[in-house]
Amino acid sequence: MIRLPALFLTLALAAPAQIPTAPPRLADAAPPPASWLRLEQVLDSVDRHYPPLLIALQDRVIADADVTLAEGSFDLKLRSGFDGDYLGFYRNDVYKAGIQQDTQMQGMSVFAGYQLGRGSYPSYDGKLQTDSLGQYTTGARLPLLRDREIDSRRAALQKSLIGRRVAELGVDQQRLVIIQFATRRYYDWIAAGRRFRAARDVLRVAEQRDSQLKEANQLGQIPAIDVTDNLRAILTRRSTLVEAERALQLAAIELSLFYRDASGEPVLPESAQLPPDFPAIQALSEDRLRDDIDLALRRRPEIQRFAAQRDQVDVDRRLARNQLLPNVDTQIAFVRETGDRIVRRGPNDLIASIIFDLPYQRRQAKGRELAALARINQFDQRERFARDTITAEVRDAYSALIAAFRRAEVLAQELDVTRQLEEAERVRFNLGDGNLFLVNLREQATFDTEIKQVSALNEYFRALALYEFSIAEALRARP
Repeated sequence: MIRLPALFLTLALAAPAQIPTAPPRLADAAPPPASWLRLEQVLDSVDRHYPPLLIALQDRVIADADVTLAEGSFDLKLRSGFDGDYLGFYRNDVYKAGIQQDTQMQGMSVFAGYQLGRGSYPSYDGKLQTDSLGQYTTGARLPLLRDREIDSRRAALQKSLIGRRVAELGVDQQRLVIIQFATRRYYDWIAAGRRFRAARDVLRVAEQRDSQLKEANQLGQIPAIDVTDNLRAILTRRSTLVEAERALQLAAIELSLFYRDASGEPVLPESAQLPPDFPAIQALSEDRLRDDIDLALRRRPEIQRFAAQRDQVDVDRRLARNQLLPNVDTQIAFVRETGDRIVRRGPNDLIASIIFDLPYQRRQAKGRELAALARINQFDQRERFARDTITAEVRDAYSALIAAFRRAEVLAQELDVTRQLEEAERVRFNLGDGNLFLVNLREQATFDTEIKQVSALNEYFRALALYEFSIAEALRARP
């Protein structure tokens, strides 16, 4: 220990022998705000260039293609044909052309056609013969029972439209997960930056003290063991700095998977882009929790997805029930013969017909309906459990966030106290009432507390990312 009279002499004649105060903290040497990498930039890059999200977006394209495919069942149909009989007793030519449009309006279809028959025909084929300019037909077909409310084509279209909604919800779910991961990686990077700066600052204190301690030792003011002890501290802190630098590099590499340039290539964020500190932390109220549980149950894509999938199965149920009905179709056609009169019918005819068809046992339809009802019940139970799970997730995320907030606040206070103790111990040493060992202990305690505080802040923002995921905050524009 330096005796008090010797210390006063040192202060008067050899001031550089004093232990320096701690260097400026993070915010004092921070880069300008314009160069900071913000979380919004990372998330914007994720939306534009993150490959797994782009893969998920292709599900929308596939769903749109399925809708187009189902709509193809209602495409306008064009038909034409020719029949000729030349070797028999009756020689004739028959030309046919027509169009048919199936509609979604109660299963109705409309049609129109033209037929020209020339030559001689047996009596049983008399309908093939027409007047000299041919025969025009127009009409409509309408189901009265089966296929009136729904049929296989409309069912496929309805399911594909619901499938497009399911695909959109799937993309939303993927986006929520990816945003959570990207947010966590961003704050991991900030935490690694703060740990690196803390390790650099505490090493800088020991390195600046080294030359002063050597000079004081040469003047006989301190023993050589203090110089050696400080060298030990320097080597230990250099090792810690290497570890912190590696951790910062790893955090930047992991963040680069989410932060990409305009061409989609990963961008390794530089240390100069590090913000000086975490954003300010805020506590959540109990009222906020209750409101956010309601928001989560409305926003979360899982619940909406189960409901949409249940609607798809309900389409199958309605189609199966439709197949239990008898097939009773009515058709009305207007026929007009044109040109020189050759046939005895017409020239104008209105033809009405009813078609009846009923499979007797209908076991296929009954089996499909029972299977659909069972699947609907499954989706009801899945949705119910998903609601319970989401409520539990929100409560757990809220609990973790509150705990992280309280721990970060306590550690911030502890850090202030340890810094005061460190500075007081440094003053005691300069006044000859302490030793370098205690100074090193105080500096190490400050460093350890700062690392714990950084971890607590990082844990808070990781918990916040999880909480925002649980309430689907990224989908707040669609409550």
